[in-house]
Amino acid sequence: MRVDTLIIGAGVIGSSVAMHLARKGVKNVRVIDFDLEGALSSSELNAGGVRATWVNPINIEMSKLTIEYMASHADEVGYRACGYLWLHTAERLENALQARELQLARGWPVEAWDVSELQRRTPLIDKTDGIAGALFSPRDGLVNPNRVKNHFREQARELGVVFDDRTMLRTAEYPKNSDGKVRLVCERFENVMSHESKLEVLSLSPGVAERSAKVEYVADRVVNCAGPWASFVAGILGYRSRSTPVRRQVSIFDCRDTDLTPYGMIVDTSGVYFHPEATNGLAGFAAPETPGINYQYDGESFFQELIWPALYERSTRFERLKHLTGWAGLYEVSPDECAILGSVKMGDAGQSGCVFEAHSFSGHGVMHSYSAGLLVAEKMLTGRYQTLDAEILSGSRFEEGRSVSENLII
Repeated sequence: MRVDTLIIGAGVIGSSVAMHLARKGVKNVRVIDFDLEGALSSSELNAGGVRATWVNPINIEMSKLTIEYMASHADEVGYRACGYLWLHTAERLENALQARELQLARGWPVEAWDVSELQRRTPLIDKTDGIAGALFSPRDGLVNPNRVKNHFREQARELGVVFDDRTMLRTAEYPKNSDGKVRLVCERFENVMSHESKLEVLSLSPGVAERSAKVEYVADRVVNCAGPWASFVAGILGYRSRSTPVRRQVSIFDCRDTDLTPYGMIVDTSGVYFHPEATNGLAGFAAPETPGINYQYDGESFFQELIWPALYERSTRFERLKHLTGWAGLYEVSPDECAILGSVKMGDAGQSGCVFEAHSFSGHGVMHSYSAGLLVAEKMLTGRYQTLDAEILSGSRFEEGRSVSENLII
């Protein structure tokens, strides 16, 4: 199949890139994904927070643009401006207050609270040991990541974008005298696969006992939006990516008679974050992990050892909690925990100007999704960024000794 653009990965980022390309008039866009429904996708297995409370200007602006778009489509994507509340130790508070000045200067409202104001505004937090102050950003909030992804996909499909399910890239070639086109050979699996077989394939295990067929694409441009598999895809495309997959776990708990619905996302001094999830609570923590493909949820032990002690120290209402369920998903993490975005500087293996990437958002892909898709589309079609200057996020920054300075990471 001949296509103008082949996007590898149909998560929230790949779907956004597809939507923006189609909106800009690109007629022949195709998106491939092994797991189109997203049961094992990072776009599904996350906490759903969106915030513009960052230190680096590019992260602030990308989140701001995305949240403003989500606010204009609130019913479609499930956006709620319920706020982010950050609890800070004395050591972290000064840095957070400095970041607040930058956030305010860029038009993002953030309130600074002392401990008495915190207790007045958030009676749930009635244990304040170790808290020097708090910052509250009322326009930050929560979305439904599944609805965000499907919104982008619906917009793209209406404009002619095609999504191919159960399709995994296997080889890529850059034939000479091909006018810069890329030839990609993919494996297409049968539509009905067991959960175990999906895990085998996504763990890059050889010899999966499922029927498949070969599918070939010839594309003018290729975009690596493969999330946790971005470095694997990069290797096939002929370049090196510094992205690594890392497990992150989230717990759902019963908080008995405590109503969390008046609150948004709360980030504790410990790094544990939590927010209401229907009638229950959702909490997570970025524990140290060995990089790799790992979907094993540690269950009760994760909650009891890492989540509940931090919650207990913040509220008498959290002294009796019941673990219900949870899940493990994958972040794709860059060395500086910021996105890798833009055109790829290819070596001898590939053609210049035909490979692009958008991945390694390190846990903030949903909150950057709209702007990331827009920026990549601009870069692909005009050779430069127009809405925001995102050159700082180029994947070449690591080889060039540059990194993005950002420390407001959960």
